[in-house]
Amino acid sequence: MKIYQVTFTHLVNFIGIVAVFRIIFRFVTFVYIYIRPSSILRYKTEGAYAVVTGASDGIGKGIALELAAKGFNLILHAKDSVKMNTVISDALMINPSLDIRCVIHDSSVYGIPDISGIEHLPIKILVNNVGIGPIKAFSQLSAAEIDAIVNVNILFATQLTNRLLPFLSGDSLILNISSYAGILPPPFLAVYAATKAYNNAFSKSLSIELENIETISILTGSVHTGSNKKPVSFLRPSSQHFAKKVLSVVGCGKKSVMPYWPHAAQTYLLSLLPERMMDNAMKNSMQKEVSNR
Repeated sequence: MKIYQVTFTHLVNFIGIVAVFRIIFRFVTFVYIYIRPSSILRYKTEGAYAVVTGASDGIGKGIALELAAKGFNLILHAKDSVKMNTVISDALMINPSLDIRCVIHDSSVYGIPDISGIEHLPIKILVNNVGIGPIKAFSQLSAAEIDAIVNVNILFATQLTNRLLPFLSGDSLILNISSYAGILPPPFLAVYAATKAYNNAFSKSLSIELENIETISILTGSVHTGSNKKPVSFLRPSSQHFAKKVLSVVGCGKKSVMPYWPHAAQTYLLSLLPERMMDNAMKNSMQKEVSNR
């Protein structure tokens, strides 16, 4: 009996030690993502270009300006040429020596624009950022709205990536902007959440398939943008600040990552709640969003 008790005690102690080391390892791994230096300049070769979709506002504009500051030539996509001209002016103020090309196209309409004029350029980075997601009850979405969400968030990014893939020069980078909604789907965003789950799966699959192209799914939380005008706060960074964080995680070795650590902490804590409690909390929050619109 005594031998049995000692053996059992040792087993419990061993399991406890393993559990503690696992927690420490996960914590250190989590922190390392946010303190390590970015590898973005690995892709800054002679004359390198970066393609950014949805670059006229919000996160896309922020990423474009951050890339301009790091010396990348730009190929910017948007549907609004007036806003695009403002982004171009801002980028050239940051770095007057840049070559900036524009692709004006409404991605809510099925199909991709003619890209024959940029295929010959040394493209090193593709940022699939453009996305839409009206907060509305699913039953209230029109067929045209559903088509637009799917076209913008899924078909445009998929087709553009497919077309540009053969022209990405050497070691390259693809950033696919997804969302926490793809892993914790909230109500009143059913189609948007589904498209973001697709973005995440699409990105993670490519990250395994493509040998010389680093592919990362960027999971966003609430960010102050043109479509989300709530004030900037600790849990809602400005689009420019968030863009810095997006580029900071390049080279982190993760297939999918939340670049802004408060979003990661918030999502983790939510995931610990009982499912019914989390569902009720999300529904109450989203109902307030709908009623305020």
